[in-house]
Amino acid sequence: MDTNSTSSSIIVRSYQPSDLSACHALFTEGHRGYNNPMSYINSHLQGDMADIEKNYLQIPGGHWWVAVSTDDNRIVGQVAVLPMHLGDSEYYSRAPEEERDQTCELLRMGVKHDVQRLGVGKKLISTLINFARENGYRQVHVTTLTCMDKANAFYQRNGFVKGHIQKKSLSNTPENTNDENKLVNNQPTDTIFEVDAIISDEEQRLMKLPVIQSKFIYIQHYHLPI
Repeated sequence: MDTNSTSSSIIVRSYQPSDLSACHALFTEGHRGYNNPMSYINSHLQGDMADIEKNYLQIPGGHWWVAVSTDDNRIVGQVAVLPMHLGDSEYYSRAPEEERDQTCELLRMGVKHDVQRLGVGKKLISTLINFARENGYRQVHVTTLTCMDKANAFYQRNGFVKGHIQKKSLSNTPENTNDENKLVNNQPTDTIFEVDAIISDEEQRLMKLPVIQSKFIYIQHYHLPI
């Protein structure tokens, strides 16, 4: 399939209320593809994604876009942005004070499997970066899981710089919990692997496994100066 023709048949527009079920399905598809726990998926579907208008479009400096195929009017991608104090409050508290409010958080990035590597994600990222610049941001921060190899490759192809890796334990988390705080916050102290850290072979092996196998969440941080 020709990349240029595919990209030209995609329009990126702001989220509309009628898009909700398609956005939920796209998010679920992406994370189930990596065998991420349903508790992790549901925590977002029932959290910030339960009311995208309120939690994104009505937030100053926040927004949500969908990529739509003009061939069949199908939503094939999505991406969102929030000020970092809302998008990743933990990272915000650790960031240098002079950077905190000049950094936005890229969230809920996803592209349907059948149109990946065809320019859809690049179009979404470009839209987000333009918005970020217009709203006074100077940097974009994003996280993904180390086991999500396609996502990591995508961010690196699009100029994002690798930051530290954050390890969170899942050992004490009930499998059926829908509480995101229980899932990622109510845990033993995180382990941080800085960019230049020497990581053991066993740790690297675990980083490549799905969360349900490794019993840990390994969060890869990225940033992009704009």
